[in-house]
Amino acid sequence: MRRLVFGLALVLALAGCGGGTQAPKSSPRYTRIDWLGNQCYRITSPIGTSILTNPYAAKTGGRTLPSPLKTDIVLITTERPDSNNINAIENQPAILRGGVGIGVATITGIPIRGIPTYRNPQIFSVDGMNLTYTWVMDGMRFCFLGRQSKPFDADQLAQMGSVDILFMPMDSLGGESRQAVLGQLQPKVVIPMGSAGNWSHGEVRRVQGTTVTFSRQMLPVQPVTLAFNR
Repeated sequence: MRRLVFGLALVLALAGCGGGTQAPKSSPRYTRIDWLGNQCYRITSPIGTSILTNPYAAKTGGRTLPSPLKTDIVLITTERPDSNNINAIENQPAILRGGVGIGVATITGIPIRGIPTYRNPQIFSVDGMNLTYTWVMDGMRFCFLGRQSKPFDADQLAQMGSVDILFMPMDSLGGESRQAVLGQLQPKVVIPMGSAGNWSHGEVRRVQGTTVTFSRQMLPVQPVTLAFNR
């Protein structure tokens, strides 16, 4: 599998002549993102802690989830067969979903916040709810929108904070709403979920395969769309 690494090139400092020695530099720390189909991604920290998003049931994602499938944390944004198939996971991870997913939880050292939005803002029901999740991993703030369909209000934005890497749905969030959310969150990297067509936010960088690795030092200065080949 080819890995896409972007950002500034690492500079190698060479020791000069004269008998001096240079302390060895630490190895780069990489966070890994694997796309498993549909809205299912596995994000793994440099120390091996993994988060899985929206695992899907058979015949709903266009692909088959790998087996064995294990993770430390599962984030479910909405109760649909293409988003909540926890039976596909073979170990016993921490699962955030529904009312349990609302608010802040720290799991295996990772702070995760679930922010609810509702199709009908007058009816706070799980059936009509989508959870947006934010978390910090290796100094980078991730935001997974799930099936968000509209811009956020001021209180929701205050809970989300700045965003480095945004998983954005192409199907439920379109047109002016999509541009409004991008303006609100101003992510450095956008990963489109679903059919993106010719849409892009900043420079487009295509991932050959289903895996990408990078670190905070490699986050771009200008916005980048990171597109997995589907």
